[in-house]
Amino acid sequence: MESKRPGWFGGAGRWLRAWLVPGLDEGAQRRRKGRLAACLYIVADIYAGLVTWQNWHITQARVPQLVIIGAVALLAVTLLVLPWRRFSDSVLIWPVVPSAFLLVLGEGMTGVLGHYQPIFMLSMGYAGLVLRPGRTALLMVLNLALLGVVAGLGRQQESLFEVAGTILFGGVIGELIASAIWAQKRQRSVLEQLHAGLRPLLEAQTEQDAARLVSELAVHVLRADGVLSLILEPEDATGQTMTARGGAGGGADYGGVTVSVNNEQSGAGIAARTRRHLFVPDAPHSPLVSQQYVARYSAASILYVPILVGDRLIGVMVMWWTAPISDLDRFTDQVLELLSIQAGPVLERVRQVEDLDRAATTDSLTGVLNRRAFEHGMAHLAEDAVLLLFDLDRFKALNDSQGHPAGDRVLRSFAAALARSVRESDLVCRIGGDEFAVIASGEEKVAQAMLERLEAVWTSPEDVGFSAGYALRRPGEAPDALNARADEALYTEKNRRRGRARIS
Repeated sequence: MESKRPGWFGGAGRWLRAWLVPGLDEGAQRRRKGRLAACLYIVADIYAGLVTWQNWHITQARVPQLVIIGAVALLAVTLLVLPWRRFSDSVLIWPVVPSAFLLVLGEGMTGVLGHYQPIFMLSMGYAGLVLRPGRTALLMVLNLALLGVVAGLGRQQESLFEVAGTILFGGVIGELIASAIWAQKRQRSVLEQLHAGLRPLLEAQTEQDAARLVSELAVHVLRADGVLSLILEPEDATGQTMTARGGAGGGADYGGVTVSVNNEQSGAGIAARTRRHLFVPDAPHSPLVSQQYVARYSAASILYVPILVGDRLIGVMVMWWTAPISDLDRFTDQVLELLSIQAGPVLERVRQVEDLDRAATTDSLTGVLNRRAFEHGMAHLAEDAVLLLFDLDRFKALNDSQGHPAGDRVLRSFAAALARSVRESDLVCRIGGDEFAVIASGEEKVAQAMLERLEAVWTSPEDVGFSAGYALRRPGEAPDALNARADEALYTEKNRRRGRARIS
């Protein structure tokens, strides 16, 4: 079957669309707006030619109008050939500035400005389409100022108020168009940011990373000055405490922030209990906001957004602005709901994964890490690793004489004392019945300081003491070799303590 070839009109239409709409990137959009300005100048030039022909009998206006027609044609050609891609968006105001001078001063001085009211509407409409809100109002003020100059010179007596009214009306319409377009652009930008931010959020591996990403996304999408992500504590038997796990902006410093869900005078608590977001426009004078945090983060207006999975509470996002805002629009409410819906399942998933990992690497009796975690730590030793091994003295005798419950109490007590004696970055592991290990990093004084702290807090309950040995990793030393040297140091110390006990 023979295909129909597109007609000349269809081909010309596609060429015109491709010429006016060259692409979707910012440079292409600027070129499209520049070409649109050139087209408007061409239309205005044709219109000026018709007005000149109609008023040819006005001899004093012929030459000025012909000069204006030539100047407009030259501007149209210039706008067509300008490299718009190389410019910034701020340049887009310049095509409408010469039109104001040519139109109001040029035609106003000849006294025929009343014929050009449609051109004013075109100019204001173009400004509303391509400029930010507020720029059309500036153009309107410029036109009115030039009209005042012409009227003051007594050169435009007829249709003066009609022209002024047209300028005012066109400026208002242009501002409305600009506001609507920029509101749509903002909404599209917010949705694009939300979509782009959801991918790394879905790939988060820890609760802290997920809370941080949620906070960063809220800062960018809602243009907040700071965000805290408060997460419900899983170990809280009553489920009533939320702790900050991540923050962004001013909320990047989130250490020590905790909130009780049962607090009647807490905005976060109200949002958690009602499962609905709460907006506090005047935070410094609200009883729902802790003034301690208002001063800490310089918050003027605060928004509390519950993070939910269905009806189940995961936490609350707290976002604030340092400059007060009066209210939130409908679109912001929809974005908040979408963000909460996406954040809740992610936070729940990473918490479940962390709980499973914690259960797989935690000793169920003492709460410290188990042998599996110890082996993983030994496989990933730092170059300056320090390995400390511990063994309880007279523990077997305690088990034999008082039974396993007494032995379990001593094991839990020693694990707690050991955990209090190390740094936050050190790994405390139970690797056997009454054997413990610590994987640290640093110099020999790190191990000695740790042992001194342990000796200070360990009170030898049930007359159970401990022996310890440590070794510093040598350059390139294998983990097994380091373990063997620490083990040798441990049993040297244990034999020394036994010999001292026999002498006593």
